[in-house]
Amino acid sequence: MSEFGSTAEDAADSTTEDESEPAQRATDTGLSTYAWGTYRCSRCNGDTERVWRSNGDLVCPACKSW
Repeated sequence: MSEFGSTAEDAADSTTEDESEPAQRATDTGLSTYAWGTYRCSRCNGDTERVWRSNGDLVCPACKSW
């Protein structure tokens, strides 16, 4: 047991949780709905500086259905 009270069993439990979650895409911004920077729209494949999440994909303003 470490000074923080975790055990090998606790470490095994956390490893199991991490492996069961799907891997995130390199362009994934987590749970955000909007991001800015250098992106490529997943629908039209165009370069954009602003993206919004739409059905799990990051899309440019022109491809976002409002």
